[in-house]
Amino acid sequence: MSHRPRPGRGLLPLLLALAIGAAPAAAQDNFGKNKIQYQRFHWNIYHAPHFDVYYYDAEAPLLQKIVSFAESAYDELSRRLDYQIESSTPLIFYKTHAEFEQNNVELGFIPEAVGAFATDVRFRMVLPVDEPDGELISLIRHELTHIFQYHLIFNGHISRQLTSQPPTWLIEGMASYYGKDETTSDKMFLRDAVVNDLVPPISKAQGGGYFAYRFGHSVFDFMESKWGAQGVLDFLYEYRSTLGGNVDRALKRAFRIEADDFDADFRRWLREKYLPALVATGEPSYFGRRFFGQEGTGAEFFSPAVSPSGDLVAALGTVRGDFDVMLFDSRARKPLRDLTKGWSSKYQYMTAQFATANRRSGKDLSFSPDGNFLAVFAKREGGRSLLLIDVLHGGVERIVDVKAQQPLSPAWSPDGRSIAFSGNSAGHFDIFVLDLESGELRDLTDDERYDGGPVFTADGQSIIFTSEVG
Repeated sequence: MSHRPRPGRGLLPLLLALAIGAAPAAAQDNFGKNKIQYQRFHWNIYHAPHFDVYYYDAEAPLLQKIVSFAESAYDELSRRLDYQIESSTPLIFYKTHAEFEQNNVELGFIPEAVGAFATDVRFRMVLPVDEPDGELISLIRHELTHIFQYHLIFNGHISRQLTSQPPTWLIEGMASYYGKDETTSDKMFLRDAVVNDLVPPISKAQGGGYFAYRFGHSVFDFMESKWGAQGVLDFLYEYRSTLGGNVDRALKRAFRIEADDFDADFRRWLREKYLPALVATGEPSYFGRRFFGQEGTGAEFFSPAVSPSGDLVAALGTVRGDFDVMLFDSRARKPLRDLTKGWSSKYQYMTAQFATANRRSGKDLSFSPDGNFLAVFAKREGGRSLLLIDVLHGGVERIVDVKAQQPLSPAWSPDGRSIAFSGNSAGHFDIFVLDLESGELRDLTDDERYDGGPVFTADGQSIIFTSEVG
């Protein structure tokens, strides 16, 4: 099984394992019962030219779009890879990520950091579709590339894959390369590795994790830049034909180059590509001074929010193995208090775009106008709820359940009476406003565009937000 992580830092380790279970041969009402479900899914099946598409009743309005995207992705990949898959590919899609997490194709826990997956048993694709169209197309191409890999490289045999033990960078880098899914955040990770001279030799890059995806994508980009798209295809076919999937031998046969020489050329290409950006923008110290107090602990912090007074900074991060909200003194640049210290039975974990979901727009933390509370969304059972955290004393002051799915980017109104956020409604993201006193939830946009990142104007009379169309 191959998981696709959402772009982010601090991602959970990605699992490469065999899938258990079988795709249904026909629509089944009991599909998914082996996993905790908070909804009842009534499954249907639609037979497209190259896919058997499984969907439930609530997804029917999205079926035509998903089939169109999947068939377009198949046409593109079959041309680029010069290969046709003889059998239909099962494609199981969910309206939201929260519903995708309830699937029983993967029996283990599905964290929000996993964007989708494809299985090498039954060759199935399983994915949520709550993304802007451009990113959704890339997601489908990424997972469909894995299906092509199972057929083209491993001839549809699990034993061949287990024997060759392909490195993660090759499998996931290829899927990212053909999926065209690299984001600005993705490039940031590779750029940092180049600047700090941490790019491993291709024959020794055997580890998994998020960096393997970025490293692998860049390897295929380099191959195309030097030998063209046909050169990439030559490498893949040579890799398939080598005993045990030997990367060094495949490089030599495809490009007449030794692995050490490939590494030297690849490293030079990366430095020529990324170092000018560092020269143009300057070191981080040109723009500010770092905070202190967590050196050597392995802690990482992101999604900072500044208090109205400017004296405090709150940030989400990893503290002693926990995922908490840390409060900092902005002048002394030192931590003051862990506001959510310790395990809580009130929620599973707090959500952060850069760690547990796609990086979208807006902020993950929002101070109240008086600076006494912080708003953040947290995973609770089948969905997310709004947490109001006490800045003065720590702890969760209040939990507010919201009807919209996958809420993101809370933004407090200037009068402190309401919070705006983006959330999923009927398969698309809208801007909502929650009245904190009455609990009334209003959908302000209610359209098919992908709306996000709401911010109140200073007078509280308007909201500015981003919108992705088409």
